[in-house]
Amino acid sequence: MKNSVLLRSLLVIGLSGSLFACSAPLKEQVSDTWDSAVKTADIAGKDTSEAVSSGVKSTDNYIDDSSITAQVKSKLLTTSGIDSNSISVKTVKGVVYLSGFVKSDSQVDKVVQVVSMVNGVKSVQNGLVVAN
Repeated sequence: MKNSVLLRSLLVIGLSGSLFACSAPLKEQVSDTWDSAVKTADIAGKDTSEAVSSGVKSTDNYIDDSSITAQVKSKLLTTSGIDSNSISVKTVKGVVYLSGFVKSDSQVDKVVQVVSMVNGVKSVQNGLVVAN
């Protein structure tokens, strides 16, 4: 019993640290995931350590998406011929959503190619628009 309470306390402290280090939308997603994991443990009467483990796995998915977004933005910034200041990037479950403006169709193709090569990207949803 004491081990379960200690484990839960340590995980709360760890997740709290993660929440403070993450962006606002990610904080909300992590918080919602954590709340969901706690409710599941209470309702189903499962062993606390199993429920916390499940919640941590869900949280890892959101953190992975944040990492993919950061990698994509970094790659776009360091790729010559791409004005990444006009491109927005969002990642959900490994799917990268691009929006914004580029100068030509060839830039659209280049951005999609660069993004699709980033580790962890499952697919790219292109919403880029060529600005006149």
